[in-house]
Formats: sequence, structure tokens, C-alpha cells
Amino acid sequence: MADRELFVILNPHAAKGRANKQGELIKTLLAQDGNHVELVYTKKGEGAEKLVWQATCERRDAIIAAGGDGTINETVNGMLKAAAEKQLPVPNLGVIPIGRGNDFAWGMQIPKSLTEACSIILQGTKRTIDAGIVYGGKYPEGRYFVNGLGVGFEPLVNFLASDFKHVSGTPSYVFALIRILINYPPPYSVELTLDGRTQKLQTQQLSICNGRRMGSAFLMGPDALFDDGLFDVVYANAPIPSWKLVPLALTFFKGGQVKHKEFSVSRVKQVQMVSSDHPMPVHVDGEEISKGCMEFSVKLLEAILPVFC
Repeated sequence: MADRELFVILNPHAAKGRANKQGELIKTLLAQDGNHVELVYTKKGEGAEKLVWQATCERRDAIIAAGGDGTINETVNGMLKAAAEKQLPVPNLGVIPIGRGNDFAWGMQIPKSLTEACSIILQGTKRTIDAGIVYGGKYPEGRYFVNGLGVGFEPLVNFLASDFKHVSGTPSYVFALIRILINYPPPYSVELTLDGRTQKLQTQQLSICNGRRMGSAFLMGPDALFDDGLFDVVYANAPIPSWKLVPLALTFFKGGQVKHKEFSVSRVKQVQMVSSDHPMPVHVDGEEISKGCMEFSVKLLEAILPVFC
């Protein structure tokens, strides 16, 4: 990828602010072989989405997200929204994982080493993957995601982990898991529609997985693939009694929940979920869709996003 223009969007607040020190090194590593690197920092309260939307409208060939899963989510939303609205090609996405969870990078086998991550971008090898879009909560007009969506138990852990000021990475999610288990949410009475087939059930947890891992440590969709044209929907198919909460929660670390009778797996392209009693907390890629909404719908977008990996 010699003599190319690379637009890098860096979140200096990622990993509790530690990412702020990485900018110049990233720029130096990517500037090899004569590449022109434009490095832009996000500002507190202003994410990457608007900057990336503009860069996509300027027909940038490669846009690099340096940060965590939240930065990647904002970058993908800027790219895909601009491409859809302006009828433009989707830029190539590069990822430099310097955030807290880095679940998407882990699933795409992009290493944490800055040198190795930048080398992958410079090599230029790409994989075109699926993405999803969710309608509901704070985003009735839709929000894109690349790694996954969680309902119930999973987003509650994620929201709490984000609130910790001095703990990052896997420990923050483990501590949050312990806290949530103490006050485990009641089951939601829902109508779950998978590719047009509706069932009624009570559930405390549902994951719509494009990638395998969420929350830095939990294999919510252990068999999910980014490019198979299907979501893996993994969900508790009945209320889980209190005495089973801890042993089942521990199975998430290795994806073992899919082997238990309390969980079901479906591979589908569209999902709709409507609660008849409690508002549902929902996140995508670790970003809040709602602290509590009564319904949402999700659609898979097949082979839409080229990623250096």
C-alpha cells in the first residue's frame, strides 16, 4: 500500500485515556513506504462519526479507527451512513486496537501490538464482512454495528463496566459481572421473531452475534462468523433459577452456554423483539441503544464492509 492516503481517527480517551500517548507512533508506523497519514483526534463529547462521515464523502480510500469497540462502531456508522446517503463506495476499514475491550479486533485476529496492527493495514489484505443495523431505543432511524447486540444481562454488565473509573479491560467486566449477579434482572416476557417465525418466551439474556466475543472476555456467540451471511442468536429460552446463575454465567467465558438446555441458538438474518412487561436494556458493540426500551428490530447487511486483516 505504498503512496496511499490513510485517514486515522484516534480516540484519545480510549482505555481510560492511555490511548492519547499512541498517536505519533501510529502516524510514524503508517507513514512507511511514503504513505500520507492524516491523524485526527476525537474530542470529548464528539465522537468519530461526523469526522468519518465527512471523510467518506471526500472519497477517502482507507479510514483507520484507533481506539476501542466504541470508536470502531462510530467509524462504521460514519462510513456506512455516508455511503448509503450519498451513494458512495464504502471505504476500507483499518483497526488499531487501543481500547478497553477490543472484541472486534480479537475476532478479526488483529493483534494489540501497534507495530503488527499497522503492518496489517500496510499489507493491504482485506476481508469483506457482514454488518447489522438496529432500529429502536435512541435510534429509531437505525444504528449500524459490526460485532454484536446484547439484551438484558449482557448490556447491564457492559454499562456498569464502563462506569468504573480506575479499572479497565477484562477486570472491569468481571467485577461488573459479579455486581450484576447480586441483583440479577427479572426475566422479560417477550415475543421473539426470528426470520419471520415468532415465539413467546421469558428470557434474561439474548445476544445477536456477528462476532464471537463481547465484554472483553465472554464468548457470547462461540461459533459466529463475520462473513457467513447470518447472525448467531444465542438466548436463554426460559427463566434461569437463582441457583444456576453463577455456574451458567461462568460458562460465558468459554462459550459453553450453547451446550446447556437453558440456551438456544438460531442462525438468521432478521430479528425482532417486543417486551410485554419490563423495558429491555440494549447495547451494540458496547454502545448504548437504550437503558430500557420495549421493542427493537435488527437486520443483517451481507458483505458490506471491507476490513484490513
